Amino acid sequence: MEFYYLTGLFLIIILLYLLAKKYDFVKQLFSKITITFLVVYLIWRLFYTIPIDSSVSLIFGIILYIAEFIGLFVYGFFIYLFSNKLSNEHLYEAYDESFQPSVAASICTYNENSKLVIATALAVKALRYPNKKIYICDDGHREELKEMAERFSIGYLSREGNEHAKAGNINYALSQTTSDLVLLLDADFIVKKNIIFEAVNYFKNPKMALVQYPQTFYNEQELFMRFLEPALSRENALIHIGTNAIIRRSALEEIGGVPTNSITEDMATGMLLQNAGYETLFINKAYALGITPYTAKELASQRSRWAQGTKQIFDHFKPRKLKGLSLMQKLCYYNSYLYWFTSFQKIIFLLAPTLFMVFDIFLVRSNNHQLLLFFLPPFVMITLSFRLYVPKIRNLTSSHIYDCFVAPIHTGALLKEFFKPQKKFNVTKKEIVGSNAFDWRTVFPHIVLFCWILFACIIALYRLIRGEGYEFGYIVTLVWSVYNLYGLFYAITIGKNRDIESDSEALSITVNRQLSYDSKIFEMYQMSFNGFRIRTGGESFIPGENYMFVDQQQGLQITSVCRETQEAYTTFSFEDLTPQSAEELASYYSDQLNAAKQLEFDMEDDLVES
Repeated sequence: MEFYYLTGLFLIIILLYLLAKKYDFVKQLFSKITITFLVVYLIWRLFYTIPIDSSVSLIFGIILYIAEFIGLFVYGFFIYLFSNKLSNEHLYEAYDESFQPSVAASICTYNENSKLVIATALAVKALRYPNKKIYICDDGHREELKEMAERFSIGYLSREGNEHAKAGNINYALSQTTSDLVLLLDADFIVKKNIIFEAVNYFKNPKMALVQYPQTFYNEQELFMRFLEPALSRENALIHIGTNAIIRRSALEEIGGVPTNSITEDMATGMLLQNAGYETLFINKAYALGITPYTAKELASQRSRWAQGTKQIFDHFKPRKLKGLSLMQKLCYYNSYLYWFTSFQKIIFLLAPTLFMVFDIFLVRSNNHQLLLFFLPPFVMITLSFRLYVPKIRNLTSSHIYDCFVAPIHTGALLKEFFKPQKKFNVTKKEIVGSNAFDWRTVFPHIVLFCWILFACIIALYRLIRGEGYEFGYIVTLVWSVYNLYGLFYAITIGKNRDIESDSEALSITVNRQLSYDSKIFEMYQMSFNGFRIRTGGESFIPGENYMFVDQQQGLQITSVCRETQEAYTTFSFEDLTPQSAEELASYYSDQLNAAKQLEFDMEDDLVES
């Protein structure tokens, strides 16, 4: 009977899934059915499967159930947000030339490459918006950067000390400038020319306080940015990410400036603006590109800071007590908060089967038929829902690998925050690694988990072969553990650092420009904010020597230094460019870089719509 029930149920699920891919109303129905199955499963687990054979089994069984509840609540809420698309994204507001509020572009920097900071500032300078001023907000107090800014007629601000880190840097810039709107940028984000044009008309609405663009990376793509942020925006609960955003100055001043009570001040800023009754909007288009951390160490450091900062926000501001937030906004924030605790859930899921395989501790009390009837349908529906709302970008397998990597990192960060709160803002260094070194220290917890689960599998196989009973239990936990080993194996491989020569390489683009030198024509085929490569064609250049090239298209003089010679190409870095040449090259570079990423975004949008 169970076989026929499951067969019929899965046929209905597959039919609904196929229809949901074509019809939005069926997609919303599919999500509601998925959430219903999750609720039924959790009720069944609570009342019929918690083991009471012993106090040890009861304790671990309750721990496992709580972990499942948190994880499924987060997944279920995500599915609800994705499906609650009552209308299309906000309609594009055509630019009105009669509405030109002043904009101060604040580029926050601490230890980034000076040439990269200047390239970011020059890209902003090239923006097609007349009523703007640009300020490099340097918490690194670098005289070299100050001189470069003055040379290119870019504002430079530097305060005494570094109190409150980035939040303090932004607040100081606010105190030293006047403008209607503030464009916030991190120092390693190259903007597209119409980033202001796209957003400015939304500020005709006096309640619009924040327009946020995705934090897109030239070398990484984020599920959070492309799918979750637009869903949160529809509930006016988007999470401000500290860069690629335009904020109304008066609204920011009304909430007392950028909060300094958390190392993730950006999320707190957005929440307080929403609490004050302002609207926030997410524009899901690539308008600024940055660099993601290169190494497992820096990736772990960044994720740890976000986890700790989120906890600090909820400890200090207590969103449930913010009277200006609606119930849905509070739920959105608390779901985002609970997301970090799913790392505890992941650790429990990794270890749970080993307790049975090694110590004979029962975590679930159920017969085989009930387990199949109540577990399989919601698992299948969650998998299919993921494919409906997040096609091609990330699936459950890639999410499993990612979760296996971040689980020990987030768990450690949150435990540290519980016992020793982190108040110092640690900048993500995005270190350059010159070799394929393996970061054993960062992935050591993952290796320990992998070895323990592998040991448990060997014990379970031995007991299964000996026929000690509980064959189905051993088979289920073995399959579960092999899946965990798969995720941990690939999580461990993240410890193998990428061989990146420089920021320039990470932000390089393919170009086709003709340069002349000494009456000879060379092809520039690669370019970054820092320099370029040409095909040498047998010509000899000397490393360390200065060379003056002339761009055949624009007639620009490009002063450079030879950095590296190879048989087929030579690498040069820009050196002592004239302001005109620097601005023209920065403008061209920004256009080409953002065009490449926009094409990728458009292709992803086609996948989503199909």
